[in-house]
Amino acid sequence: MSAKPQVTFHSPHTASDTASPEARDVLAPPQWALDLVAGAHPLPRQAVNGTPAVDLLDAGDFALASSRIIGAASLAADVLQRRVTETYGAISAKLEKLSARHPVRLWNHIPSIHERMDADRDRYMVFNAGRYEAFTQWYGGAEGFDEEVATASGVGHSGADLVVHCLAAVAPGVAIDNPRQIAPHRYSARYGPLPPCFARATLLKSPGLILVGGTASIKGEDSLHRADLRQQLDETLTNLASVVETAHRKFGRAAAHHPREHWLERYREVRVYYPKPADAAELESAVRDAFAPACRIEMRRADLCRCELLVEIEGIAELGA
Repeated sequence: MSAKPQVTFHSPHTASDTASPEARDVLAPPQWALDLVAGAHPLPRQAVNGTPAVDLLDAGDFALASSRIIGAASLAADVLQRRVTETYGAISAKLEKLSARHPVRLWNHIPSIHERMDADRDRYMVFNAGRYEAFTQWYGGAEGFDEEVATASGVGHSGADLVVHCLAAVAPGVAIDNPRQIAPHRYSARYGPLPPCFARATLLKSPGLILVGGTASIKGEDSLHRADLRQQLDETLTNLASVVETAHRKFGRAAAHHPREHWLERYREVRVYYPKPADAAELESAVRDAFAPACRIEMRRADLCRCELLVEIEGIAELGA
C-alpha cells in the first residue's frame, strides 16, 4: 500500500477513574461512536431510588448511554454481579424513552479483569453473569441472543470502576455470527457458569455499517497460538474478514469468493487492544499494513478477557454492493 492508515496511540492511566482528560480517554468509546452523537446535548443525569446513574447523549438517530459502577474492584462477587445487572437495567430504562432505543454496540471496561473472586470465577466471569441476567430480560433468553443481541467488547484496566457504554440506534441491528467461531453465549462452562453474551458483529442496514465487536485469535471457543503474537494477529485478521464476509453473504451481496484482503479493505475504523506495551510497535506496523489507507486505527493498551490473548481488534466496516 502506498499510503498508511492513520494511527493513534492511547496508554493506560493508573488512576483511570479520576477526572483528568487522559483518564477519561482510557475508558472512552472510540471516536467514531462519539462522532455519531456529536452535537448532542447531555440529558440530565438521574439516579432514582438508588438505581445506577446513566449519562446520556441523544442525537436523534443515535444515542450513547454510559454508566459507572464506582469502586467495582472492591465489591464482593455477589454484589458486583447484582450491580452489573442493575446497571444494564438502568441503561435499558433510559433508552426506552428515546427514539434511538435499540442497543447496537457496547463497550465494557472492567477493573482487574482477571482477579479471582470466588472458587470458580474471576471478575470477568462475574461480570458475564450479571450481564447474562440483564440480557435475559432484554432479549428473552438464548433464542433472542441468536438474532438480536448487540455486539460488544470487554477489556480490563487498572482503575477501580467498571464502566459501560451503550450505543443505540433508531432501528434495531441484526446480529452477525462468525462461522469460524461458536457464539459466545453458547460457550462451554469452562468460560464461566454463565457465558459471555454478545454477537460477533451488529449489522445496521441503514446506513450500511457492520459494527464488529472485540475479535481475537479464537476458533470455535478455543484460544489459538499461545505466546505467538504474529500468529494470533493473523488468526484475528482472518476472523475480522470472516465476520464481514458473513454479513455480506447473509444479505445477498457476495456470491463469489474473495480473499481475506478484500474483506479487510471494507474496514473504516479499527481499535487495537494489546496487553503488553512491548508489542505495540510490532502490532502497529502489521495492523496498518493489513487495512486500507483510509482506515483510522487506534492503538490502546488494555488487559484482554483471556490471559493468553495478546491482541484484540474491533471496528466498523462498510456493507458494500
